[in-house]
Amino acid sequence: MIPRRILYLRAFCCEFHALAPDSFWSASDAELAQAFNGIGAEHWPNWLRTAMTALLRPFQAAALVHDWEYSQDAKNFRAFTAANWHLGVNIIREALYDCHPGVIPAGVLAAMLCQLFGWSAYLNGRLRT
Repeated sequence: MIPRRILYLRAFCCEFHALAPDSFWSASDAELAQAFNGIGAEHWPNWLRTAMTALLRPFQAAALVHDWEYSQDAKNFRAFTAANWHLGVNIIREALYDCHPGVIPAGVLAAMLCQLFGWSAYLNGRLRT
């Protein structure tokens, strides 16, 4: 069963023209559901990821693309940087599309923190089965 949230987030990515690799658009909903863990690193406790997902709710569609990119096999610094760049751009697009420009600084900060501190999470990112 695919969570309705994944279906909604994928559709919303289409609406605000999310920047994403072709593999995101061709992935099945089930694959996206396997990749998405909310907002936060996989090694964080569930309660912390749940809290961050609620706090940064306006960025969940951007996070779906980001989690998808982190789950892919190309584990190199170029792909890592592209995933974090996409996160920052998508946060801006999502916030502007959804009329929440005030949250852009927090979202861009989150993307920058991913770039600065997310390398180990990126290297360990995989589709959950």
